[in-house]
Amino acid sequence: MVKLRHRIATPHLALLKFENKEDAPQVNLARVDTQLNMHQFNNLFEEDAGANGSKDSNSLTSQAILASPYLGNELPAEWSAVGHAAATGKSGRVIHSLQEEVARQKREAALWQSRAEESQRTNETLKFQLQNTTDRLSHLEQVNETNGKLIERKDRKIEDMRAELHTERTKRLDAQGVANETNETMRVERENHHREMARLQEEAKYHENQYEVLFRAMKQDKADLTRRMDALHTQLARLKETQVSQNEAATRLLTVDDQRQRLVSSLQERHEQMMALHQRYKEIKEQEFQDVLGQARVNGDRIDASLRDLKETEDKMKWVIRMSEVQQGQRGDDNSVTGRSLAGTPSS
Repeated sequence: MVKLRHRIATPHLALLKFENKEDAPQVNLARVDTQLNMHQFNNLFEEDAGANGSKDSNSLTSQAILASPYLGNELPAEWSAVGHAAATGKSGRVIHSLQEEVARQKREAALWQSRAEESQRTNETLKFQLQNTTDRLSHLEQVNETNGKLIERKDRKIEDMRAELHTERTKRLDAQGVANETNETMRVERENHHREMARLQEEAKYHENQYEVLFRAMKQDKADLTRRMDALHTQLARLKETQVSQNEAATRLLTVDDQRQRLVSSLQERHEQMMALHQRYKEIKEQEFQDVLGQARVNGDRIDASLRDLKETEDKMKWVIRMSEVQQGQRGDDNSVTGRSLAGTPSS
């Protein structure tokens, strides 16, 4: 504080110093001998003169006292006859020169007095400026102290924000790690599900192919059976038509009819057996297909649950990133406000 006050007061005190010695006011005084030698002339100032001195010396002394600028306000207008007669010689010239010297000294004293008054006014002005500078310095010191405390609070706030930002970054990294692990798990589960679905599709396609083969075989057998039945009906009709003319072959026809009946019965039994086998095969395949569809639904539910978990994790990550961006924006605003306050401090 003292150094700052000294630096501020020094330029004002430097106003009292002149750049060149020639700019300083100079006064040339005449050299005056301090020992007056007026007593050498006419014994004017002799101290050892007696009380009963001559009238001439007393008159000269009184005239010298009246003519002195230190004892009178102004010079006499003219010399008296006695004074003029007494002033003839060297003592009159000395008195005259002393009067001129005293007048010159008065003029110089008046000049010095005016200069002293001007210096006094300058000193008063400088004192007022110095007082204003001191008051301004005190105000600046208070402002500086306030700004220092404000900067300390801002620094503490910045440190708190840095710690909070570090915590948020750690949380974000942890969330990113969890999200990566979840993505990896979902990728593995998706690949496993795709492989399982491909295997099930291949099995379903294989069973469908088998079903189509069996269906075509059954259809072909049914067509053959129908054709044979048609042939038998045609043969029976032919036999019925020739029954009148072939009475001799009645026994054979009965035998053939019995054979036909047995064949029809066997064919019907075979047809019923094939239909039962087809129905049982159809039920088994339908059950297997339903099991495959149920497993596919379970896998689909698992995938949907994994996707929902991934969506929630992604939303949480987006929220954390938005909060981090918001806090970074607030920190930038605080830094800009701090910079503006620091930039505006000297003007205050």
